[in-house]
Amino acid sequence: MYNFFSTFAARISNVNMNLSNFGVIFDMDGTIINNMPYHMRAFRVFNERHGIKMGDEEFLKKTSGKTNDDIMRLLFGSGISAEEIAALSSEKESLYRELYRPHIELSRGLDVLFGQLQARSIPMCVGSSAPDENIDLVLDGLDIRKYFKAVINASQVKKGKPNPEVFLKAAAAMRLAPARCVVVEDAVIGVEAARNAGMKVIAVAQIMSHEALSSADLVADDFTGMSVETFEKLLLLS
Repeated sequence: MYNFFSTFAARISNVNMNLSNFGVIFDMDGTIINNMPYHMRAFRVFNERHGIKMGDEEFLKKTSGKTNDDIMRLLFGSGISAEEIAALSSEKESLYRELYRPHIELSRGLDVLFGQLQARSIPMCVGSSAPDENIDLVLDGLDIRKYFKAVINASQVKKGKPNPEVFLKAAAAMRLAPARCVVVEDAVIGVEAARNAGMKVIAVAQIMSHEALSSADLVADDFTGMSVETFEKLLLLS
């Protein structure tokens, strides 16, 4: 990680710093927390219960970054009712929370980055496809809600990623133009949503490969070595 950020810093070292306000929008699952293995375990149990046969690699490729509504339609067909979607989604998410609660922790390096961004009064927002209960588990369980100006979740948007709605609403909540926001994501579909919103995007390759996430402006393994300057320099390359 050190070499990655050193190389990036060298690439922009001759740029004159002329910074204005900006904000950072964090996806949650796979980004703020490295929890995707627990979602996959929950879906394995869920799929077995419902007789769905799909390998992990295929499932992740088809569902990463999508809302539960979209996932349930994928698994059970487009004719499934809203009531059935709600019940099935609740079943799966209950499984996930049961599995993940004993293991909850921030992604590597993120505690330091949160502190730096807060010290510089950089507004932060969560832009996630997760339901309220999952977001509450993370933000309150890790005592990090205090860092965020707003939380935009699945209940507040009509269209899931790659539609940019969640990120545009996050920008509006921070009272910033989309071009002054940097999204941090872990999924290809999330990177695409950030691009569609007209925002810079950093991808953390905690689940997907660097190659899969190569359409992001930067790709890192985790948050180790990331700083406020990483975001400032990225915006100066616009």
